[in-house]
Amino acid sequence: MFIRASAVVAAVSLLIPSSALGAELVVLSSVAARSVMDELGPRFERDSGTILHFRYDTAVALQHVIEDGTPFDVAVLTPPVMSALIAENRMAGAGQATFANSLIAVAVKHGAAKPDISTREMFVQTLLNADKISYAKDGASGQHFRRVVKQLNLEEALKDKLLPMTGSKEIEAVADGLATLGVQLISEILPIKGADLVGPFPGDLQNRTELKIAVGAVSKSVDLARQFIAYVTSSIAADVIRAKGMIPP
Repeated sequence: MFIRASAVVAAVSLLIPSSALGAELVVLSSVAARSVMDELGPRFERDSGTILHFRYDTAVALQHVIEDGTPFDVAVLTPPVMSALIAENRMAGAGQATFANSLIAVAVKHGAAKPDISTREMFVQTLLNADKISYAKDGASGQHFRRVVKQLNLEEALKDKLLPMTGSKEIEAVADGLATLGVQLISEILPIKGADLVGPFPGDLQNRTELKIAVGAVSKSVDLARQFIAYVTSSIAADVIRAKGMIPP
């Protein structure tokens, strides 16, 4: 049975108490979820009357932010970081949910020829043909890319080609012509004007990056935080997640 999006949003909205009007939530999120949150966040604010404050960074960087005692209500993080913070009693393990999954991919400058990376052999040749390859130094995608480079015995061949970037600038580097190829999650490639998605890493070189969402252990708005999590993991969110290049749970 098909349900109109407005009907589902209304159903979710009914779960949000009137006391939520004017309330605020602080959400710490992996950059990978930004394009999804940019769309779902304003919807939640409109339907609930809640004011959302987002902070985006790599999961590892956000782990340090949380461990430093920064107040927050909800976090979207990779499983290893989430598990570590739950073990430190900084995240509430109960109610933890999978937010989305994303694939690691390659990007080129807008309008440039897109190389064929559909097989391991062609992927390797594409890397060898590149002048410079940018990737996220501290991000999950960048860490996996370095493992792939080592797995393919390309460390020596690519040592002068690799451009580790910080501040989520790796795909912008491609758009600006500083790198021939950029490696990042699909959801972080698609929003960048001036860069085109080539495709995901092939076969067993791929690594599906999962994002978890949970309430902060020190949140003073636990019920509202749970409502936000229910909202962004609803069937409506699944449609947005797909549209932004991610895979719903």
